[in-house]
Amino acid sequence: MMYDIVIKGGSVLDGAGNPAAVNDIAIDGGKIVHIGALPRVSAKTEISASGKIVAPGFIDITNHADTHLTLFKYPLQESMVMQGVTTIIGGNCGASLAPLVSRESIQGVSKWADLSDMGINWTGMGEFLTAVEKVRPGVNFGAFAGFGTLRRGVAGNDTGPLSLENRAKAALLAERAVQEGAFGLSFGLAYGHERLSATEELMDVARPLSRTGGILKIHLRSEGPEVLGAINEAIQISREIGIPVVISHLKVIGRKSWPLAKKALDLIAYARLSGVAIWFDVSPYRTTGSPLYLLIPEWARRGGLKDLFDRMGRQAEKKRILEGLAQRTLHYDRIRVISAKHASIAGKTIAEIANGMGLPPEEALLEIVRGNEGRVTILGRTISKKNMELAVQNPHSLMASDGFGMAQAAESAGGLVHPRCFGAFPHFWHRFVNDLRVLKPEEAIVKASGGPARLLGITGRGTIAKGNFADIIIFDPRLIRDRATYQNPYRYPAGMEWVIINGKIAVAEGRHTEVRAGEVLRKHA
Repeated sequence: MMYDIVIKGGSVLDGAGNPAAVNDIAIDGGKIVHIGALPRVSAKTEISASGKIVAPGFIDITNHADTHLTLFKYPLQESMVMQGVTTIIGGNCGASLAPLVSRESIQGVSKWADLSDMGINWTGMGEFLTAVEKVRPGVNFGAFAGFGTLRRGVAGNDTGPLSLENRAKAALLAERAVQEGAFGLSFGLAYGHERLSATEELMDVARPLSRTGGILKIHLRSEGPEVLGAINEAIQISREIGIPVVISHLKVIGRKSWPLAKKALDLIAYARLSGVAIWFDVSPYRTTGSPLYLLIPEWARRGGLKDLFDRMGRQAEKKRILEGLAQRTLHYDRIRVISAKHASIAGKTIAEIANGMGLPPEEALLEIVRGNEGRVTILGRTISKKNMELAVQNPHSLMASDGFGMAQAAESAGGLVHPRCFGAFPHFWHRFVNDLRVLKPEEAIVKASGGPARLLGITGRGTIAKGNFADIIIFDPRLIRDRATYQNPYRYPAGMEWVIINGKIAVAEGRHTEVRAGEVLRKHA
C-alpha cells in the first residue's frame, strides 16, 4: 500500500503518559492509520526519525493570536508552528472576537491591537469561526467566548454591577457561543470592565456551562498579595456551578508575594481532593508581559481607559495616582516596553524614557500610557525560579505560551514581542526536561498535548493513536531549545525538525513549507 507519509524508527511519546517506544507510524488521508513495525512499505514521503522524538503536536490552551489580530495578519502562524504547536485556543482572559452584539463589544481588544483596518463582518461565534476558516490558518484554531466582550456587549462601557436582566442576556450569549462551537467562557478579572463584577454575577453568567458543557478559563483578579482569595473565588465558582475551571497562566508576582505560591498550589490540591474540577496552565518564563496601565492603582482604572485619562486630567486625582505609584516598589530600570502604539519607545525601560522626557518615572509612566492610548506592553521579571519549578511539576498543571503567533518578517514593523511568541514550548522542554530534569519526557508531552486535548474535549487529537488526526511533531531531544531572546525575540527555535498538521507537512527539515493545513475546531462538531 502507498501511504502519504511514513515515519520510521522514532521514539514515540504518545501523549497519554506512556514512556517512549520505538515505532513506525503511517499517515494517510490526514489521519494515523498504522502504528508498529513497517519493514516493507511505500510512501510519498518517508521520514527517518531514528534518535528523534515523535510526539503529538502541542496544543496551546492560552493563546492570544485572535485578540492581537495576528491570526488574520499572519495566518500561517509561523512562530507557533516552528515551535511544534499544531493547535491554538483563543478567546482568553475575558476578551474574544465573538460574539459581537454592540459597537462596544470589540473595544476591549483595543488595548492589544489597532482595529482601524480590521474588517469585521460577523456577530456570533459561529460566524466568527467561519471567518477564520476562510483565512485558512496554518494551525488548528478554537476559541472561548470572553466575558469582557459579552459584558461590553450588553452593558456598554458601564462598569457597575450588571442588572439581573443584563446578567441573563450575557448568560444567553455565553450559552449560544458554546452551542456554536466555543470551548467555554473566559474571565479576565484583572481588567477594568470585569474587576468589579461580584462573584455572584460571574456565576450567573457562567451557569449555562453546566448544561452545555465547556470549561471556564479564569485570569485571576490578583496575581500578587490577594492571589489566595482570587484562587478561592475560582474554586467557589467551580464547586457551586459544577463546571471545570482552568486558571490561566498561574503565577505569583512580586518578591513580597512569592511565599504565597506554595499555599496557592495547596489550595488547588485540597479543592481537587474535595471533588472540584480545577486545573491551571503555566507559561515557562520568569518574566511577564502585560499592559503597562495595570501598574496604575486599581481605583484609578475603574471604568476603563477613558475614565482613567479623565482622572489624569484632574490635578487632585492625578496627584493621588502619582502618590499611589510612589508607594509601590517598582523598579523602573527593569520595566521594559516591548510594544507600543508609538514604536519608537519599544526596547527602552521606563527609567530611560523618563530621563529622555525629563520627568520623574511615575509621571512619565502616566504620560506613556496616555500618549499611546493605553496600548503599551511591558516586560517585568517578577516570578520566582523556585515557584516556577513547583508549578511546572504540579500534576494539575498544563503548558501554555500566553503568546501569539506571527511571522519572522514582523520584526521589520518595529517593536519587540515577548520571546514566548517564538520559543515557549522548546524553552519548556529544554529548561524543565533537559536542564533541570524536573519532568520526565512523557510527563512534559502530556502537559503540552494530551492534557489540554482531554480537558477541552478535543477528540482525535493530543495523542498518537490509530484513527487520530495526524498532528505530529518530530524533534531532536538533545538540540531542542528556544533561540528567541528579550533583545532579539524574532528567532525560531532549534531542534524542531518536522511538523505535520492534519497529515500535511508544515515544517520539513526545520524549514516552514508555507502550507496552511489548520482546521477550525468546534466543541460540538
